[in-house]
Amino acid sequence: TLNGEGPLYITVNRNKRGITLDLSAPDGREVFYRLAERADVVIEAYRGGVAERLEIDYERLSRLNPRLIYCSLSAFGPEGPWREKPGLDALVQAMSGLMAITGAPDGGPALCGAPVVDTIGSLLAVQGVLTALLYREKTGEGQKVDVSLLDGALLAHAARLSVFHLTGEDLPRLGSAHPELVPYQAFRGRDGWIFVAVRTDQLWRSFCGAIGRPGLATDPRFATKADRLARRKELVPMLDVVFLSRTVGEWMEVLEAADVLCAPVNNYSDMVKDPQVVASGMIAEQDHPKAGRFKTIGVPVKLAKSPGRILTAAPALGEHTHQVLREAGYGDAEIQSLRQRGII
Repeated sequence: TLNGEGPLYITVNRNKRGITLDLSAPDGREVFYRLAERADVVIEAYRGGVAERLEIDYERLSRLNPRLIYCSLSAFGPEGPWREKPGLDALVQAMSGLMAITGAPDGGPALCGAPVVDTIGSLLAVQGVLTALLYREKTGEGQKVDVSLLDGALLAHAARLSVFHLTGEDLPRLGSAHPELVPYQAFRGRDGWIFVAVRTDQLWRSFCGAIGRPGLATDPRFATKADRLARRKELVPMLDVVFLSRTVGEWMEVLEAADVLCAPVNNYSDMVKDPQVVASGMIAEQDHPKAGRFKTIGVPVKLAKSPGRILTAAPALGEHTHQVLREAGYGDAEIQSLRQRGII
């Protein structure tokens, strides 16, 4: 932790205000209803059925505020036998087939190194909310937006799933390799790993010249994409030996000179120092009243006229309860009463 503050919490909750509210109590729900009456958007991420049991579901809130955009973000969606099951990124990776096609050919299913399904779900929620807001601008009507992690994971499968629908055959685990292109994978260099993407026959010829093996370009065994795919097990070990002869930096220089697509396989300590990552502005610094100054993620979408900024630190538990309730019309005495009764 950073002086007792969790690094993930203070990263993902910046630019927010925080309140505490007991939604299981009738008076707590009344506070929530007043907030919802003046809100543009409500987002809930409970397991299926919880919002209804708490009486904060869309049907109830939309009667109070017909212009409300209500986004439900769940693991498995509002329909089906798993609608009320709790879920998280890893379970959805397993159920969606993502884990089955991830990992080494001779190993078991592997979890992605980062919670990519959680991230896809949040991006789809933003997309859905913004689309609903545009619709409201034209019609004046709010609506419910349903987003699930499962739907997002299936969307990420579009390229691979289209092949399965055509062939009916399960895709194998290929490590870093591509199911249809060779060479299109990571190779170990003298001091690390480099990813190489040879997508066309023309690039294959350039690639062979760059690695000092021009004879491979005219070898009839590897002349076309189909040939190289059919002889993957023969070709890749030959290239493994070649790539061990130079450092990643040396390979980057010769491959880029031949216009072959390539990139270093950075670990985190290399990634945060990579000149391109530094130039992106995505490794930023922020001040926090308790954690102090710490490194964090920058703003990923760059707007020319209204750029996003890190404005405020993540709130402490209930830090803004009094402020938010005053804005909703509660007096100091009412707020004090709610606090004494454990509602806030």
